[in-house]
Amino acid sequence: MVRTVAPAEASTLLAAGNLTVVDVREPSEWATGHVPGARLVTLGALQANFASAGLAGPVLFVCAKGGRSMTAAELALASGLVDVMSLDGGTAAWVAEGLPVERPGVVSAPPPSTDALPVSQRFGVDPELDAIVGPNVRELRTQRGLTLDVLAGLSGVGRQTLGQIELGRTVPSLATLWKIAKAFDVPFSVLLARPQTAATRILRAKNAKRLVSADGRFSSRTLFPADEKGKVEFYELWLAGHGREDADAHTPGTRENIVVTSGRLVMEVGKERFELGKGDAIVFAADVSHAYVNPASEECFMNLVMTYAG
Repeated sequence: MVRTVAPAEASTLLAAGNLTVVDVREPSEWATGHVPGARLVTLGALQANFASAGLAGPVLFVCAKGGRSMTAAELALASGLVDVMSLDGGTAAWVAEGLPVERPGVVSAPPPSTDALPVSQRFGVDPELDAIVGPNVRELRTQRGLTLDVLAGLSGVGRQTLGQIELGRTVPSLATLWKIAKAFDVPFSVLLARPQTAATRILRAKNAKRLVSADGRFSSRTLFPADEKGKVEFYELWLAGHGREDADAHTPGTRENIVVTSGRLVMEVGKERFELGKGDAIVFAADVSHAYVNPASEECFMNLVMTYAG
């Protein structure tokens, strides 16, 4: 399985010299500062042809916050590599620990201390989502009497990553949130809930909180007050050109109703495929594995109504 390593441990391994560091971000991100000696191979390139990267031996994958690097590490395991690691918290956590970063032609000294800055500035996360998700995860875990180790086993999310989420130091990816919600057996929206009392609410587009997949090619935003617990949820989904988002089976009895508002969509439900264009809709049982696929170069927008059983 993939081993997540904290920045301090990664720094020690790097100093020992027996480690290949692969940064899977985009070139523009890599140029702003990366782990010293890191080799740039984007996640997209690895997904297109992993073998061409020629990776062997202990490999540490790095990205901005840890989502894309975990995806790359899992791909490496599936491709036959054995000693595979992911940097917990990504370069944001590396910088926050005061460790040096390298830029093209320049190796910087450790950056000034940022301890006085808010978490959202130190880690580059949404200043509200990190403060909402973390306490909700911690409350659900303590209510059920679970340790971080037990929750990690139930969800498949690393213990260190869960700890970072609870502390508000990182906002989990869309896939990670689904795993945590499934482990708790609660609707996805419960993790995004915060106290609200107003009977009538306006959800301004400019204030929307979007959850983005690890590769940045799929996003979801809630179109309902996340603190209102119910059996029905409403989302706007976006999928980049030729993008794909795989989803695990939801809780038994869950149904999805999707209407395509722009572009084209192929829904894979179990072993079946359904092609949809603008204005087309589909309703299906979402308690099986499914995937959202964009077969075209233009982006696709969808509205999703999710209904839970019970």
